[in-house]
Amino acid sequence: MDIFYYVLIMLAAILISNVINRFVPFVSIPLIQIGLGVLVAFLPLAFELNLNPELFLVMFIAPLLFNDGKRSDRQALWNLRAPILMLALGLVFVTVLVVGYFVNWMIPTIPLAAAFALAAALAPTDAVAVGSLSGRIDLPKKITHLLEGEALMNDASGLVAFQFAIAAMVTGVFSLWDASVEFVVVAVGGIICGLVLTFIKFRFLKWMRKLGMEDVTLHMLIQILTPFVIYLVAEEFHVSGILAVVAAGIMHAFERKKMDPMSVKLNVVSQGTWSVIIFVLNGLVFIILGTQLPDIIQVVWENSGISNLQVLFYILLITFGLIAIRFLWIHLGWLIPHLMKKEDMSKPNLRATVLTSLSGVRGAVTLASALSIPFVLGDGSPFPQRSLIICIASGVILCSLIIATAILPILARKDETKSDSPRAEQTMKLTVYRYVIENLGKEVDAENKAAAQAVMDDYRQRMRDVQKQDLDMTKQRDIEIGQQQLRLEILGWERENTQLLLKNGEIDEKTAYRYEKYIDALENALTHKLKTRYRMMGMMAKRLTRQLLHPKEWKRARERIAELKQDPERGREQMEIIRSLREKNAAFVTEKLNERIGDMNPAVIWPLINENKRVAEQMRRDRVVPKSREKFEQQKKDVQLQAVQLERDIIQELFEKGKISRDLARELRQNLSLYETYYLGTEDLA
Repeated sequence: MDIFYYVLIMLAAILISNVINRFVPFVSIPLIQIGLGVLVAFLPLAFELNLNPELFLVMFIAPLLFNDGKRSDRQALWNLRAPILMLALGLVFVTVLVVGYFVNWMIPTIPLAAAFALAAALAPTDAVAVGSLSGRIDLPKKITHLLEGEALMNDASGLVAFQFAIAAMVTGVFSLWDASVEFVVVAVGGIICGLVLTFIKFRFLKWMRKLGMEDVTLHMLIQILTPFVIYLVAEEFHVSGILAVVAAGIMHAFERKKMDPMSVKLNVVSQGTWSVIIFVLNGLVFIILGTQLPDIIQVVWENSGISNLQVLFYILLITFGLIAIRFLWIHLGWLIPHLMKKEDMSKPNLRATVLTSLSGVRGAVTLASALSIPFVLGDGSPFPQRSLIICIASGVILCSLIIATAILPILARKDETKSDSPRAEQTMKLTVYRYVIENLGKEVDAENKAAAQAVMDDYRQRMRDVQKQDLDMTKQRDIEIGQQQLRLEILGWERENTQLLLKNGEIDEKTAYRYEKYIDALENALTHKLKTRYRMMGMMAKRLTRQLLHPKEWKRARERIAELKQDPERGREQMEIIRSLREKNAAFVTEKLNERIGDMNPAVIWPLINENKRVAEQMRRDRVVPKSREKFEQQKKDVQLQAVQLERDIIQELFEKGKISRDLARELRQNLSLYETYYLGTEDLA
């Protein structure tokens, strides 16, 4: 039971980290999760987590990289293939050499081979951390694709370099030729293994479908097992399991999408399932990292033989050294071709270089590599400064995350592109919704008017939701106060119009009295919101108690209900009178509001104008709504299908005209597919 409680606590920590991030969005989720992991480590629990690096790689890194490869932009990876390889291969080996010699010079007690091992562990950037940062920071799309492609590829080169450095340290033997040949075999072998196993999987699934095995749950289970099986098989063949799962993920991205119902259902279930899996694994990676930090720091803090201030100085120096090497490599990589006057190279952008340099955060692979350092050498002597090396690696992970969290938002905010910024995305969504409303309005006829108005009201609500996202809490509060004051004026207008209708003989005194009581209740609720809420709850409780405890009150209530059942026509007439009055008042209020459009904040007045228009339309609709509810629902579903097709058409048109990017168009289509499945789908997806 101890391990079960431990897992529950870690899952709860993931949930808490996202809640905290909602209130302190300027702190990245990985840092919050690392902090919660440290707190978990100090809890008095019977179970203690001893991290196995190999198990960590297969349980966490394999499925995360597989999913990243599956979701990667194929075209972007191909277009950026040269810079990705320069970062994933060239920069990794340059980092190993430069940082290795630097660490050995700075800390002579760490032998050169061990220093190379530390540098190799620090060389790969972390795909999980990069993904968490890109989801929070609005990096330019080109830099995001470059970072994702680099993180997918450099794990293998870093791990291979690390393994050779450790082997050289343990055995005292190293051959550059053998290492180069081994690297090519491991890397190419991993890619081939991943591609071959994925091809076998596709053939196996095709064979299953021929047998009529179309169960979505079974196919989803196979998809979840895929990265674990591919990684383990690749490692059994002594090739790179990391590159194998990356290649498999990218091959899945190239998989031809089918339009049969089973494939559509599987795609919907897959998106939901993988989103949960990735959410949990991402959180666990950093929480586990946090749980390991106290023991790592304690050993160095007490027994390293080096002062604690020196350790902190080494960590900061190595962190800034990694950033400087990355900056020079990227800047010179763009500058040299420019100086050679290559026509396809633009002038290097300094800010883009800084963004790319600071985005090279370290994470799970670095920690897993450092923790896999053996305790003893081949001759049985202890591995020199093992605890210090692990502590430095952990400190660099934290520093890289803190620097990226603090500085990247400031630099990235200036690099928002026209088509990919959040504001542009909101504008495009509003454009799509307006287009749908306008075109649905042209298709309204007498038969489907009620259904069409209901669908258009849904789209108007979606427009209001999008508009609210662009307001901060202060502005929202100001708008709410302005609308509350205007609503009080509206109630006065309704009272004025009710008296006018009574005077003209269009309603009787009883109806006017009932409606004015209704207005009084609304006015009281607006001026004393909290007090009215408690008063209403108390009144309802009092009335219910009185009816339950006093048989006469209960009997009178039953008699009133029976009277209405015996004379339903009377009830309908009363409701018709009230609907007619509400419709006339709503029209009168709309007219008054239109007169004040130029004098008031549009964000305050327009929602109320639309609200009163909807009320008037709703009152008219209630009189013409089909007698058969099923018929109305079918008409509404037909109009919704028409609206969905209109959305698809306008998204495609905006994309073809270059008004929105490929990524935004894909996101809008995915949201549309989910909307269609949720609101229009009737079959059980499972």
